[in-house]
Amino acid sequence: MVSLLIHINFFVFLACFAIALTRNSNLNTIIVGLTYLAPLVPYGLNFENMERFLLVSYFNLIFGLIEIVVFVKTVKPEDTPFDKEHLKQLFGHTLPIVVALLGLSFLGRSTEFPVTAVELVVILTLFVLGSVMRIIAIYQIGAAAFKFDIIFREKQKLKTDQLYGLMRHPSYTAMMIVVVSFAAITHSLFFGVLGVLSAWIGFQYRIYHEERGLAEQYGEKYDVFRSSTGMWVPYFK
Repeated sequence: MVSLLIHINFFVFLACFAIALTRNSNLNTIIVGLTYLAPLVPYGLNFENMERFLLVSYFNLIFGLIEIVVFVKTVKPEDTPFDKEHLKQLFGHTLPIVVALLGLSFLGRSTEFPVTAVELVVILTLFVLGSVMRIIAIYQIGAAAFKFDIIFREKQKLKTDQLYGLMRHPSYTAMMIVVVSFAAITHSLFFGVLGVLSAWIGFQYRIYHEERGLAEQYGEKYDVFRSSTGMWVPYFK
């Protein structure tokens, strides 16, 4: 039964990925799709690792579909010029996060330790919280502002309310929570921390360059916002 579910997850995602490419076949969608498709490959399942293998399978299916929909809906042809700046973001921001997701996924699905009830509750809570928060944060900022490259579209405005009134990068915080849930599946403190650190480095790279661009675009207005709002979590004075 578990094997059947894992095979279904793989083919469902593969079909959705193929449809996504017919709607918006940009490099970012391809990278995102392959990142979540690889851990869904139904190979290496055995009786000892089936619990964590199934968790990894569902997590990659669900979060992968979220990310594919987001990138299909938000990426515009002019957003991916494949120039020097795009490549800097690709290697500085995207690659560390992809390495984290793939590494944690494959380690997690090969782990043979049984999943305890407490562990399962923690893993599911983190995943659901991060996934829902990611959707809300992207919805609130809108398609005009959410993008891969650090560019500013004509209709884009500085977002300073809702989740963005609590923290400057709630969509990144949300995805880091999801990464932590992937790390928890591995049942390894060392590799879990290593994976989370890799993703954090990727996001910090992105945040550094993104905030420089926002400061140039919005000037003093952004400086005031940045000084009164936390980067990753709410800032309480």
